[in-house]
Amino acid sequence: MGDEHILKTDFVDVLSIISNKLYVSAATVMETASKMMPANTFCIANLDSVSTKVLKVHNRSKVIIGEGLVIDNKESYCALVTEHAQGPLIIDNNLTHPLTKSMDATPFVGGCSFLGVPIIKEDGEVYGSLCAFDHEYYQYQEKDVELLLSLSTFFSTLLELEVTVQQLRTAEETTANMLEEKSNLLAVLSHEIRTPMNGVLGMASLLHSSGLTPEQTEYVNVVEKSSSSLISMMDTILEYSKIKAGKLELESSPFNIREDLSHVLQLFSAESLRKGLRLFAEFDSVNDPILIGDSHKIRQILTNLISNSLKFTERGEISIAVGMVTTQRDTVEVTFEVRDTGVGIPADRKDRLFRSFSQVHDAETTGKYKGTGLGLSICKQLAELMGGEVWLKNSNTDGSQFVFKVTLKQLKST
Repeated sequence: MGDEHILKTDFVDVLSIISNKLYVSAATVMETASKMMPANTFCIANLDSVSTKVLKVHNRSKVIIGEGLVIDNKESYCALVTEHAQGPLIIDNNLTHPLTKSMDATPFVGGCSFLGVPIIKEDGEVYGSLCAFDHEYYQYQEKDVELLLSLSTFFSTLLELEVTVQQLRTAEETTANMLEEKSNLLAVLSHEIRTPMNGVLGMASLLHSSGLTPEQTEYVNVVEKSSSSLISMMDTILEYSKIKAGKLELESSPFNIREDLSHVLQLFSAESLRKGLRLFAEFDSVNDPILIGDSHKIRQILTNLISNSLKFTERGEISIAVGMVTTQRDTVEVTFEVRDTGVGIPADRKDRLFRSFSQVHDAETTGKYKGTGLGLSICKQLAELMGGEVWLKNSNTDGSQFVFKVTLKQLKST
């Protein structure tokens, strides 16, 4: 699904591809360098505190060293570069040079000239060395040293990129685990809070039938409203966490649009009556097809949109216009337009719509219009999950108009 289902970061994957490509390029660069320097063998070696491993080798006419060779540091020319010279090391003849003439490795590689430069990571840690061997005792020039030092810098940068990719992957895995734990925690919290809140609502209902004074009745009404608001808020946050964790799955079952919308409107009938608002639905067709899709998520989107309209509308009406257009023989494009006569959305804050935890009204009104700021964000993500879309069509001081559109399959008649 979206970018949050996403915890598998495209950026990390791109860096991995770049890293792999650079390793391939490194071998090519080393081979190209061999054409610029008439030595027989070039190699990249990695060492730790105990041993040296030859990672990549390019031999010309004579095989002096092979890839995968592992030797003790005391017999490693690589160790000579990193431990003794600690910089470029030139040996004109390994059979006579004081550092190499008595080494057991010397008979193994045979008589040759040698040039080595260290590969050092950005943090100063020694990774290994880049070396050249020549059995015909090529005399290395200053330009040869400069060439290997440039390649060493290239490989150091390559190593840093690899470390960065690994760090990003580790961070990515940590984030995924944190989101999983957060999702589970929210589910537990939602359950633990819902249970006592339902008990509070049950007791409030009993109190209403116990002959309360007007003042007591007002207190109980506040308890009921606050409890219902808390349950609704927990449901919203839990739903949001499921979306972010990629745990929502689409259902597909037959349903009737008119029946579902009637059910949604019934949820708000008491509140709209209390505020003196007219709440109704209009259908542009007498056809009543049975559609196949996730009716629960469609109802949830409509519930959020109508709830928003009801929250910001003090007088007038809220209408839901439903349009159905058959796009193919077995699919129907369904459009819901939710219109209200509310306060509208300030023009300079319309860009905040559909953002998570975002309120479009100022500090003076956020206390009046309470909420999590997640409703429209959830609408957008649920709509996109179903292959649909939701957007603000129009808003001014006369009210707002939101549109939700989705294409659904139609149950074929038999």
